[in-house]
Amino acid sequence: MEISATKKYLEIIRKQYGGCSDYRIAQLLDVSRSCVSRWSKGNGTIGDEPAARLADLCGLDPVEVLTEIYIERSPSETTRHYFEEVLKRTASVVLILPIISLFIGNHINTMI
Repeated sequence: MEISATKKYLEIIRKQYGGCSDYRIAQLLDVSRSCVSRWSKGNGTIGDEPAARLADLCGLDPVEVLTEIYIERSPSETTRHYFEEVLKRTASVVLILPIISLFIGNHINTMI
C-alpha cells in the first residue's frame, strides 16, 4: 500500500525538524495540533496553505507538493489523472532546466 502524500510530507517535515511532535509541526504550519494528528492518522489531507508552508520550510518545490496533495484529494479518476499529468510535465521541466542553462551558459561564453 502506498503512503498518502499528506503522510509523506508530514514525515519529511518531521525528519527535517529532528523528529518533532505533532504540536511542533502544528506551530510550524500554523494549524491546530488536532489537524496534524488527524492527517498523521490518515484522516483528511493537508490544506493548500499549510502544504505551501511545509514546502517552503523543507526546501521543496511547492508546485510538486501541492500537485501531489491535489492528486490525493481528487474526487474522480479524471481529475486525478489530470493532476498526475501536470506532475509529470513539471518533473520534465525540472529535469531539463539544468541542461538548458548549461547550453545557454556555453553559448554566452562562446560569444564573449
